[in-house]
Amino acid sequence: MELLEALEKLKNFIIGHDLPHTDMALFGIKCPYCGKSDRIRPLESPQELQSSFDTADLRTYTELWQSLTPSDNSLAVCKFCQNPLRLNHTQAEPLYK
Repeated sequence: MELLEALEKLKNFIIGHDLPHTDMALFGIKCPYCGKSDRIRPLESPQELQSSFDTADLRTYTELWQSLTPSDNSLAVCKFCQNPLRLNHTQAEPLYK
């Protein structure tokens, strides 16, 4: 799966499944796309969502997560512009440069 295709699928999956399920904002982390700093929400890992999705959805989310996330980072979403982001310690980075 190409990077842009995976990003679009992840964005649609996030919107379609109303992710993240927990509403915890990461303050002080600025979105590289829209510049908002109070709208970044960490996405749950596939392991945390096993009981929330059916098998096909969980497989899709796991594949997207693994293809877009290096092992030392995690994913987030800006709830203002709906763009998926890579969390790298104390900053959000675009998944596509």
